[in-house]
Amino acid sequence: MALVYSYKINAVRVAAQDGLTDVVKEVEVTVTGTDGEAKFNLPTTVKLGAADPESFTAFSSLTEEQLVSWVENDTTIDSIKAHIAMVVAKEAEKLAMEQKPLPWQPVPEPVLAAPVLPAA
Repeated sequence: MALVYSYKINAVRVAAQDGLTDVVKEVEVTVTGTDGEAKFNLPTTVKLGAADPESFTAFSSLTEEQLVSWVENDTTIDSIKAHIAMVVAKEAEKLAMEQKPLPWQPVPEPVLAAPVLPAA
């Protein structure tokens, strides 16, 4: 399967900039990489550059999709995705193997269910 990334915006931090109010400066996001059953979540904070007054969007008009696009376009996202890809690949390898008990450890006794008596 192919590695698929998804983003969950958890919070933002804002500040005033050049006469603009509530300019998003940081986005707290959880980036998730999934490949079949292998999955890894990495919470991180992405610091954004200066806002462009020509294309500024008021805080009340922001959408999750817009914030995700800012995160995806940030220069640090490639290294974050590379880390997630490495962890997911290791998890996929682990899931493809069978874990067996160590030969020198005793095998736990199976727990038997108590017999159910018929109602009188």
